[in-house]
Amino acid sequence: MSPPCEIWVTTRLPAAAAPVKRPRSVRPALNVPFDRRVRPMNARSPMPSRALLAAIERQRRRVWGLCYRMTGLRSEADDLSQEAIARAIEREPGLAHREGLEGWLFRIATTVCLDHLRRRKIERRATELADPLPTPELSAADAGPEAAVILRDDVRFAVVVALQHLPPRQRAALILHEVLDRPLASVARALGTNPSAAKQLIVRARRALAAARVHTDVDVPVDRAVVDRLVHAIETRSVEAFTALLADDVWGVTDGGGRVRASTKPVFGARAVARLWAAANQRQVLAVAARARALNGEPAVVVTLPTAGDAVMASIHVETRRGRIVALRVVRDPEKLANLQLIAAEAG
Repeated sequence: MSPPCEIWVTTRLPAAAAPVKRPRSVRPALNVPFDRRVRPMNARSPMPSRALLAAIERQRRRVWGLCYRMTGLRSEADDLSQEAIARAIEREPGLAHREGLEGWLFRIATTVCLDHLRRRKIERRATELADPLPTPELSAADAGPEAAVILRDDVRFAVVVALQHLPPRQRAALILHEVLDRPLASVARALGTNPSAAKQLIVRARRALAAARVHTDVDVPVDRAVVDRLVHAIETRSVEAFTALLADDVWGVTDGGGRVRASTKPVFGARAVARLWAAANQRQVLAVAARARALNGEPAVVVTLPTAGDAVMASIHVETRRGRIVALRVVRDPEKLANLQLIAAEAG
């Protein structure tokens, strides 16, 4: 049985005439792409101290997380976080205090991300989702710092996806303030504005995020029992079992990335979602396997094709409320699923 494809759903310097004045040192602007920066020919940067490198390394994961939330894509987060850290090392701020260095790193990373998004200028499709992020599965009872980070609405799939539909500056302001706990003054510095304007960006972002989420009164984390029942419905090809999981106000969306057949818009209501599920069941020829896996800190479903080397064909991310599914987000885009192939291999 298959997940329903519709709802799863060097710049050369001129010769100088003598005598010449020694040129003053100029640091490249943050908005110049990293690979195009040109430094003065005789400039020498001091080697960063071990203490600085160690302090930056401690922040690497948070910088990566900022870039992931800003772009929704693992590959872009990898590249942008590396660029931000390289810029920070090149421009050692000379800040010994951890909070000072942290704010400096976030400011650089924010600039890198905003510049990247400005250059990209690609309008997001209504059905475009994010890259699934393999993480430890944690429950609300977990008391460790890792649980606190993951369960705080920062990497949950529904939230990361909704963030992508915010204007970039609103997105950055909300992430810096609500997720990374930066004060308004720090957010304003990162965005090159004043605290009052930064506060307005955050207020607008909160409203837009709530609208993009559709449902906000949901279980955090997702109800694992509902996910297990969904796995059963997929593997038994039971339309009845699947329909019984749906809330009346459920909605679904599928990201095929333009490579896999999928609906071009979200679908709303239990009847519409169930109808598309049933139609996809009838068209499916190859057998599928479904397993519950931890993605973005919550239970999700990874669907594979056993007869095709356990290739990953979909990841299904749900939101639950009182034992029912209220949102289905299905990733079918092969590029977004590439990083999940390892999970399928380990499961085998």
